Amino acid sequence: MYGKLTPYLQKRGINLSQDKTRVTHIEDGFDFLGFSLRQYKTGQGKKLFIKPSKDSIQKAKNKIKDTFTTMRGRPVKELIRVLNPIIRGYGQYWKHVVSKQTFSYMDHYVFSKLVKHLKHLHQKKSWKWIKKRYFRKPNHGGNDRWTLTCPLTNIQLLKMSWIKIERHVMVAYKNSPDDPSLREYWEKRDRKVFNSENTLDRMKLARKQGYRCVLCKQTLQNGEKVTVRNLEVSTGKTAKLVHVPCIK
Repeated sequence: MYGKLTPYLQKRGINLSQDKTRVTHIEDGFDFLGFSLRQYKTGQGKKLFIKPSKDSIQKAKNKIKDTFTTMRGRPVKELIRVLNPIIRGYGQYWKHVVSKQTFSYMDHYVFSKLVKHLKHLHQKKSWKWIKKRYFRKPNHGGNDRWTLTCPLTNIQLLKMSWIKIERHVMVAYKNSPDDPSLREYWEKRDRKVFNSENTLDRMKLARKQGYRCVLCKQTLQNGEKVTVRNLEVSTGKTAKLVHVPCIK
């Protein structure tokens, strides 16, 4: 079937005779699309748990490790700018399954890499000095004093444990977005989508605004791009979420 391609593929470790389909017992589990599906014995009987797979977790660790290697010696603000999308991306992908322990594990892994990065960045400074300069409480609230914060811009490194675990809920077949009686239902789903795609700071602003653009008063989730703008209010300038087309 493959003809002259066979030697080429075999040299690259591709086994043409390997069967991609296998039968396994659910108690032994299997991996699929970065997730591990397996039935476990619990106090309430046997239950199926879906978790991030070991391979998926290892890929995330390798990506983070490579990022720290590439950014070695670079300022904290640049490191945060590169790391945040990686952490958010994996967190958003895993958040619909049993991921609480994985999130905590990944946060500890990132922190261990941060310590090495900061000590290399400031080789002549003590850990006490580094801690005072770079670690703060989260801007969105909380008592965790170990949030990496750029002392110049005040931007912070996202922690995966900040991402809320949310089970995916299917839309009922009869719930049409064109049904005016279901307006509140669809607005609630739109808010969940917004929260899943944005940072905690943006989520906080959106909640204050009722998930509506302050300029056009329409829902933020109307398909238009959303940005943060400092707008004039009675008390001065303050950050607000607005649709990009609404900006004049």
